[in-house]
Parts: sequence; structure tokens; C-alpha cells
Amino acid sequence: MPLKLFQNKKSLTLFLSLLIFSHISFSNEEEGYSRVNIEGVSTIVIESESYRQNKKSYCRDRSHPSEVIWEEDFSSGALDKETWKYDVSNGFYDKGKFVYGWGNAELQYYRGAMTEEHTNENLFIEDGLLKIQPIHHRRAFQKEFDYTSARIKTQDLKQFTYPSKITFCFKVPTGIGAWPAFWLMPNEDIAWPQGGEIDIMEAKGRLTNIAGSALHFGEGFHNKDEIVQNVVIPPSVRFQEKFHSITMEWREGSIKMFLDSQKEPYMTVLNNDESFGEFIYPFDRNYYLIINVAIGGKYDDHKVDRTAFCLNSKCSNKKNPDDHRFLIDWIEYTRLKP
Repeated sequence: MPLKLFQNKKSLTLFLSLLIFSHISFSNEEEGYSRVNIEGVSTIVIESESYRQNKKSYCRDRSHPSEVIWEEDFSSGALDKETWKYDVSNGFYDKGKFVYGWGNAELQYYRGAMTEEHTNENLFIEDGLLKIQPIHHRRAFQKEFDYTSARIKTQDLKQFTYPSKITFCFKVPTGIGAWPAFWLMPNEDIAWPQGGEIDIMEAKGRLTNIAGSALHFGEGFHNKDEIVQNVVIPPSVRFQEKFHSITMEWREGSIKMFLDSQKEPYMTVLNNDESFGEFIYPFDRNYYLIINVAIGGKYDDHKVDRTAFCLNSKCSNKKNPDDHRFLIDWIEYTRLKP
């Protein structure tokens, strides 16, 4: 049932509450999952005992040091130049032609490092957290862009592959038009989406309790497909108000996504999934990591509320600035037994 049918937040909350109590039980009696359709996307609704506890963070426990290949907890106060670099632009070149808005009609301009700590007004480290802060500019940035943000990546610096688990602990920003994401692109120079794209997490700032994962694949921009799976948690635990973790369990020929400490995946994709049809399963290769916050674009049908964003580096126009920032507490890349 599309969300647009709900006249107010109370009716939406009631609807999600009813969904949660009509769940399908797994072997673990504390957990229940049901599948619904929200805004045309398959969505898993999770009920779990763990969400009945009021906590600042629902992220899963950290791994034992012996299992960790690489981790990032942003404890140094500076962004590691040996691991991260910036995308600086509003788009990219494709066959000699500049594609504005990153192919999605996004509105933001991504800014680069401006300090010795390898940070800027849109991305900084504070209180042991990486914070990406989109800013709405009353006077257009570079006389052209109403919004700035940040996008960092490990391209050519650090790569990720299977068998492994990738987990990140985060809190998403609120605000119509905010589009935070944590995703993977192939190391090799290959046309999108032939090498695949793995969106471990992306969320719409408009929706308080929903996040999602997606796999993109195909032969070209006009001959492609995707597998998308969203996840909803109880309305009593506002997704945007708490820290959560998503773990990708990555094996040859399979990808699974887990929310927080849940034992059952909310998304499972195998290389023989009928969704691939004529296309080749492309995800058995090396990838690099990207973290960003986009503004507007096709992901949420170009919806943007400019009053939802910070107006300056201190976000002085907001009572709780961190509610309007993408916060990342830690990232782990761990071994997974074949």
C-alpha cells in the first residue's frame, strides 16, 4: 500500500504497527518477519525483542580482533588520507560528455578537503563520529548550486571482496530530500552497471523508519535491472533517531543483508536468482567503498524541502544539528569462513 494513501503520520504509524503484529515467525521465537509492499518496493517488517529496549544504539557487537581485516572508528580526529579520497563535482564524464547530477538529477555539489585533517564544512570528525553535513546555501555555491555535501571513497586505496562481512554502524539524517548511502562499486574500469553496484544502505530522509539495500546490474544504462529490498522496524524505535548497523555477508555467488543484531537476513540474493534473467551475476569481484549524502534526485521522486537542511558549517539554524547529518560510528571488514 503506497504511503501517499496515508493522510498523516499517525495513520502511517498505526498501519506499520498492525503490520508488525501480523508477522511470520522463524525458528527464533523472539523474531518475526513479514513482507509487504510500500511505495512499490518489497519491504521486510521486523519485530524483535531487541527493539523493545530503549537504547541509543542498536548496532551489532564489534567483531573479535582476530576476525578483522580492516576497521575504521574515526578516533584520530582526522580522515585517513591513505584510505579515503573525495569526489569533487556535481557529476562525471561519460564518453567525453559531462553528466550533471550524477545521472540521477541530484542537486548537490560535492566539496573536497579543506583542512589539514582532510575534512571540510560538509564532512568532519567530531566526538569520534564521521559526520556528513549537507548545507543549503542561500547564495548559490559557485553561483550555480543551492546545496553542497560530501562524498568519500576508497577507490585505488582499499578494496573489498568475498568471502567477508562488511558492517557499518550509522545514524541517518532526517529531512525531505536527504539521500544518505553506503555502497560499493567495482575496482576495474568497466561500464556501469556491467560490473554491478552494491548499495549496502540507502535511505530517504522523508521516511522515518525505512532503510534499504539494492543490487544494480545489466549491460548498459538503457539495458539494466535491479533488486531492491527495504526494511522497516517498529515505529516505537525511530530509525532516524538511533544508531543502527547493516551487515553484508558476502560469499561467492551470494549476498545477504542483516539489520543490527538480527540473526535472519532481510535480503538474500543468489547468483541463480531469476531476477537476473538474461544478465550475468556480476558481484564476484573486487570493489571499493563509497559514503555520501546526495540531495534530491530520482531516488525519492525529486522531493526536497530546503528548510530541512543546515544553512552553515555550524548548522546554527537547527536545534539538534546531528539530526540533519549522516553519522558513522564505525566500519568493519571481517573474514568469513568459506
